[in-house]
Amino acid sequence: MENSKEKLLVQFNKAFANCNSQFILEQVTDSFQWIMIGKKEVKGKEEFAETLKEMEGYETSELEIVDVITHGKKGCVNGNMKMKSPKGDPISFSFCDVYEFEDSEDLKISRMTSYVVDR
Repeated sequence: MENSKEKLLVQFNKAFANCNSQFILEQVTDSFQWIMIGKKEVKGKEEFAETLKEMEGYETSELEIVDVITHGKKGCVNGNMKMKSPKGDPISFSFCDVYEFEDSEDLKISRMTSYVVDR
């Protein structure tokens, strides 16, 4: 049985797969940080919104969520995704996103650290 944080993280990942920026932005704090290991770091909700705009045009063909784990202020989702770039190039990767919520009771995400491996 999923708890409320696990449900939110599944919905959040599905929103990423479907480029649903509005839903994604509603789930994060104003001071949200997205750390993409080895790539870049996004600080603040406004910069995050700009980064999400860059993702428009990508089309997801498959999202497989393997595990969703939460405990206290932390959460983790790992899985696999297949998509096409705006130019039609196939992209396939595995991911692990580690989340931190604003506090153990709040469902607002304050930080996400992403580990991505091309497949």
